Amino acid sequence: MIYIPLLPVYVYGALRTRRLLYFTAANPGIEMGGFFGEKKDEILDMIPEAYKVLGVHVQGKWSEQNLQAAMIDKNIQFPVIAKPNVGERGEGVRKIEDIRQLMRYQESEQDFLIQEFVDYPLELGVLYAKMPGSTEGTISSLTIKKFLTVLGDGKRTAKELVSSHPRHRLYAQMLMECHPEKMSKVPAIGEEYEVHRIGNHSKGTQFLDANAQINHSMVRVFDSLTKNIKGVFYGRYDLKVPSLEDLTAGKNVKIFELNGVSSEPGHMYDQRNILSAYKILAEHWLHIVEISNKNIKKGVETTPLSIFLTTVKNHFLK
Repeated sequence: MIYIPLLPVYVYGALRTRRLLYFTAANPGIEMGGFFGEKKDEILDMIPEAYKVLGVHVQGKWSEQNLQAAMIDKNIQFPVIAKPNVGERGEGVRKIEDIRQLMRYQESEQDFLIQEFVDYPLELGVLYAKMPGSTEGTISSLTIKKFLTVLGDGKRTAKELVSSHPRHRLYAQMLMECHPEKMSKVPAIGEEYEVHRIGNHSKGTQFLDANAQINHSMVRVFDSLTKNIKGVFYGRYDLKVPSLEDLTAGKNVKIFELNGVSSEPGHMYDQRNILSAYKILAEHWLHIVEISNKNIKKGVETTPLSIFLTTVKNHFLK
């Protein structure tokens, strides 16, 4: 429903490229351009080791011994982040504290990733794009993710503080299911008490516009990072870093996800009105049109409609 106002932009793209699914050609190195159903492990394999979090890909049902051995082999310790290998908008993402929780998680997920938990203070979404054939690109969106916190008054529990907040109360049930022990704590007066630390809207995180912090050096970091990533021209890097200064210097950067053509410019959620947000989203889709058009002219094929529809059906009816 949210994307219906963008229909004219989609139609423009289809007319300009003469392809119904033109956007699937934006990133030929990712299945369907990263629009839907892509596998996170295959995308992460393309990212240089120096920049990405440690991880293990689990398929099928593994024994406790095999899970522990795989983590030891990758030098991963608890706590960890577990997430479905094919997923979106934070669905199924969990912070796992020990092997018992991991075994329980495996009961509901048969294809998932175990990633090291990086306790850096900043979690960012960096949307980077470049035209095919170019070695230089642009960062069009820099988003700081602010985790769900409550301000303590020394009297009420975190549950009561969440329930009385006009925004946070929307996540009360989810928080009680995920963190009942945190919700029962009484934060001290003036304490900013962090209730959840998964950087997604569905977990209560706010996306804050940090575009004013984008600079030439930061862009060059991503130019260098992406020069060996073949077939990816548009995407949002979700990462953690100690500071924006470290990101600008290209050090201590830990990427845990790269999303393709369906990536949203996260700063659109921190605008004064809905029209500004739609303007930002439309501008980014127009950029996708131009990238796709150039790739199509170079011979990149779009995803066949039958395969696209089958993938969508299998995802929603699984």
